[in-house]
Amino acid sequence: MQKVSADKKGLATFDHVVVLMLENRSFDNLLGYLYTDEEVPAGKKFAGLNQFDGALPVPSWVKDFTQHPSIKPFKATNYHQPFPDPGEVYQHVNSQIYNYINPDNCRVSAANMVAPYNMPSSVPNPPPMDGFIKDYVNTLNALNSKKGKHYNDPGYDMYSAIMQCFKPCQVNVLSTLAKEFAVFDHWFCSVPSQTWCNRSFWHAGTSAGKVVNPLDSGGAWRDVKAMASWAKNVWKQKTLFDRMKANKISHAVYIEDSFSLTELVNNFKHKNVIRAGDKLTAFKNDLKTGQLPQYAFIEPKFLGQHNDQHPSSVDVGLIDDDGPTREGSVLLGEKLIWDVYTSLMSSQYKDNTLLIITYDEHGGCFDHIAPPQLPTALSQAPGQKGFRFDRLGIRVPMVMVSAYLPENTIINDPYEHCSFIKTMCEKWDLEGLTDRDKQAPSFGSVFSDTKRTNFPVIDEPCIPQTSDKDYADDPLNDLQKSILVGAHYISQMNQKSPFNPNLLDDIETVGQAIEHLQSLKQNLSEPLGT
Repeated sequence: MQKVSADKKGLATFDHVVVLMLENRSFDNLLGYLYTDEEVPAGKKFAGLNQFDGALPVPSWVKDFTQHPSIKPFKATNYHQPFPDPGEVYQHVNSQIYNYINPDNCRVSAANMVAPYNMPSSVPNPPPMDGFIKDYVNTLNALNSKKGKHYNDPGYDMYSAIMQCFKPCQVNVLSTLAKEFAVFDHWFCSVPSQTWCNRSFWHAGTSAGKVVNPLDSGGAWRDVKAMASWAKNVWKQKTLFDRMKANKISHAVYIEDSFSLTELVNNFKHKNVIRAGDKLTAFKNDLKTGQLPQYAFIEPKFLGQHNDQHPSSVDVGLIDDDGPTREGSVLLGEKLIWDVYTSLMSSQYKDNTLLIITYDEHGGCFDHIAPPQLPTALSQAPGQKGFRFDRLGIRVPMVMVSAYLPENTIINDPYEHCSFIKTMCEKWDLEGLTDRDKQAPSFGSVFSDTKRTNFPVIDEPCIPQTSDKDYADDPLNDLQKSILVGAHYISQMNQKSPFNPNLLDDIETVGQAIEHLQSLKQNLSEPLGT
C-alpha cells in the first residue's frame, strides 16, 4: 500500500478554508510580545521580541537625539499606534530595512521620490532592519497638510510611535487564537511594498511587475494611467479563483463595503463570486444555512468605521482641540476577528474548516526579522521601480485555527503568501499559477493526526458606539484613494464609457467617497473579463 505523505494527511483534515486578510501590520507590531522566554513551551522556539534585546538608532540630526540615541520596542499606548500612518511604499520599505535614504528623497512624499528609491549602493545581506525610525521621521517631515505640518521636525514623543508594539492583553482575540492554535513566526508578505501587489500575489502568485498601488505619481492620484496599466497587466493573470471555477471548487468573497477590493485587484472573470452584507451577514447566513463554500475569502471594511486595522492617517482628529479619539482600527479589527471566529465555532463547520487570519503587508510597522532573498531562478526582469522580485517583504502575522492544530503550535519554517496558493493547489489537485507559487513551501504538514474537542471561548471586545458618519469628514488615505479610482474605472468600463477622472474632482473625504462608491455599486457587479 502506498504511504500517504504528511502533507496529504494534513490537507485531509479540513474541507473548507476561510481566510480573513487584514491590513498593514507587522508580526512584531501585533504578536512580537506573544510569548516571553519563560512562556515558550519546552522544546520550541519563538522568534518574537523575546529574542530581540536591541534598540534601533535615532539619526543624530533628529530632535531629542542626545536624550534618546536609540529606542527599544515598547508597549503601545492606544489602539491607533503607530500614528500617523507610517510609510508602506517600496521606497519606504527600502529605508526601513537598509537604514538609507537617497539625499534627493529627504522630506519628500513617496509619490515624488526618485530612483534608486532608497536602495544603498552596497546592499547588505541580510538587511540590518534598523531604519524604521529614520524612515518614520522622513515620513513625518514630508507631511504637508494643515494638521500634517504639526508633525514636521518631530521629537521623541512623535517618532517613537513607530517602535510601539501591542501586548497580548491589548490584542486578546488574536493572541488567544495564536496561542490556543498555531502561529507562524516566519511568514513573509510576497513583495516589500503595498496592499494591491501583495493581495495579488495571494491569489495570483504575481503582480505582473507592479510594486505599488495604482495611483499616479506626483500627487495626481485621480489620473487613470496607473490604473489602466494595472488593468492591462495584472487583470490578465490567472488566479486561484479561475482554477477553482474550472475544477468546480466552490468559492466566494465576503464584503461589507459596496465594492470588493479583491475584484479591483484581480478582476473576476466569472460571476457570482461576491457576497455582500453589513456586519458579515452574508457569511453568517451561509454558515447557518449550510451554504459555506469550500473557499471563503473575507475582506474587512476599508471605509468609514474601518476594521481593517490599517494605521490612521494624520488628519483624523487626534491633534490639540480636535476632540476625543475614536476607537482605533486595531480594536475594531479585534472585534472583526472575534466575530469571524465565534460565528465559525458556533456553526456546523467548526470541525472541518481551516480558519486563516493574516495580513497583506507590514504597512511600515517595525519588525526585527530580515526578509529572505529568493532563489536566483525566481528573480524577474526589472519591474516597477526597478524591482526584480528577488526578495520577500517583511513578516506579517499568520494565525491558523483548526480542530487539528494543538495548543501552542509554533511554526518556525519560512513561508510567504504564495505558500497559500501552493497548499490550496495541493489540497484540491489544481494546477499551479506561476513559478513563485509552484516553488513555494506548502504548510500541509503542520496539522496533527489528533482531533481536538476543546475550542476556547473568547470575550467579545468592547467597542464604543460610533458609525460611518463619525468618519465622514476624514481625508482619504492612499489605499482608499486607490479603491476609489479602481472602482470608478471598472464602473465606467462596464458602462463602456471613457474614463472621466473629472467626476472624482470634488471627492476629498471618506464620506464623499462612500457616497460615490454607492452610486457605482450596480456597475461593479459584472466582471470585465479579458
